[in-house]
Amino acid sequence: MVVSFMLGILATQAQKKERLRISATYIKHMDGPVYLDLQTTARIDRSNVNVPDIPLEVYFEVDGEETSLGEIQTDGMGKARFRLENLSAIQPDSSGLYILGASFGGNETFRRGSRSVEFRDAILTARLTEMDSTYYVEATLKDAQKDSLVADALIGVMVERMFQPLRISEEFLMTDEAGSISVEVPDDIPGMEGNLVLLTRISEHDTYGNVEVRLQAPIGVPIVAESDYEQRTLWGRASRAPYFILFFTGVLVIGSWGLIAYLFVNLYRIAKN
Repeated sequence: MVVSFMLGILATQAQKKERLRISATYIKHMDGPVYLDLQTTARIDRSNVNVPDIPLEVYFEVDGEETSLGEIQTDGMGKARFRLENLSAIQPDSSGLYILGASFGGNETFRRGSRSVEFRDAILTARLTEMDSTYYVEATLKDAQKDSLVADALIGVMVERMFQPLRISEEFLMTDEAGSISVEVPDDIPGMEGNLVLLTRISEHDTYGNVEVRLQAPIGVPIVAESDYEQRTLWGRASRAPYFILFFTGVLVIGSWGLIAYLFVNLYRIAKN
């Protein structure tokens, strides 16, 4: 009877555990590493909240067998980014399909859970061309395993900015039968020393995930750095203050001390008489 009672308590505690939700996003940089972006959330009191400090085991799967790649813990916002130098660290199945995922073993608050993403390896290339004094970005998407061009895929072209990329294509453009798009680059985009970083990207593709390639392009309008550090301005350093500020400040200081001296002289005369 005692055993049954304890089992009942354990079952009740298990039922009270919340469900942990794991989201996974695959990102590939053609000139850099491969990432798996992870997010842990839970629905508590009818609201979705981020769950921090969750240990996750990252793995890849081939023919139903999982192989661990390592562990990572989410930050205070419930986010984590697992990095692979390239896709050679994991294996696809016979059809060229990769399965990459993350799992959570469970704890006293949340039940165990996992999430995986399936994708094929894509090769996205971009180059800068010039025609009639106008520059274009030409991008091509190819399936790496099949070595075939991919048509009807949406590709966006942007310019890297400090806070958020600036889109120069009207919307995501669809690749033609040759797996290519062409986007005109405006000639009035400013850049440091005239250099622009053009981003060509496919986002959340059902088959290839997120793939991005960066292209250095010295075709921007040079930004001229104007510095007034050595000029006499109100916002400059003290030694370069405007002359009229120095003059009036000197008059006020001398006038104030002169008035104080005049008062002391008069007090001295009054005391003497």
